[in-house]
Amino acid sequence: MEDDCREKKGLVPISAVARQLGLSKPHVYNLAKSGELPSIKFGKAVRFDPKDVERFIREHRRGKGKAA
Repeated sequence: MEDDCREKKGLVPISAVARQLGLSKPHVYNLAKSGELPSIKFGKAVRFDPKDVERFIREHRRGKGKAA
């Protein structure tokens, strides 16, 4: 499977983020709504900067001294 968020240069849709994180689209919408995962909203469309998605992954990585 292609890594949509790393492949594209611009903003990516929620489906690509959900696929990359292995989460449902509603879960990703909730993360965006809460501000835990930064997003950009254009009307009803929600898009994500790939750098923000990568940062989110790094911040939630476990191991290397972090509590499990």
